[in-house]
Amino acid sequence: MNTFNKIGLLCGLISFFAFTAPVIAGDQFGDEWKISISGDAVTAGSISFILTFEPDNDGNAGDPITIDTQIAANTSKEDMVSLIGNSFSTALGENDFDVDISWGEQIEVAAEEDTPNFALTVARNTLQGISIKIKE
Repeated sequence: MNTFNKIGLLCGLISFFAFTAPVIAGDQFGDEWKISISGDAVTAGSISFILTFEPDNDGNAGDPITIDTQIAANTSKEDMVSLIGNSFSTALGENDFDVDISWGEQIEVAAEEDTPNFALTVARNTLQGISIKIKE
């Protein structure tokens, strides 16, 4: 690979990670996570979360679940919280998870009793003007 191609590849990787840097709920698994949003959506876009299950004693884990939410431009923080919470409720159902939407504040995602612990990651955020925090 010549120098020009290496530089192009490096620039492409840097720009990819600059726009898709994940927000991770730590490097641990838990039975409940809280998602909070700051700011208002300046542009239209989407947010994708990935829920990954903790492996059991045999090293087996359930398939990861992707939760996508489309957000229109000029959407307020309060409306984004509601939209994201509704996306989680739809994707996860009611049997394995409890999703609680605190109007305008945060989304709480909790595993039901028999559901394994999980990690939560923001895989993609194409919105401008907001920040996302995930905490246990």
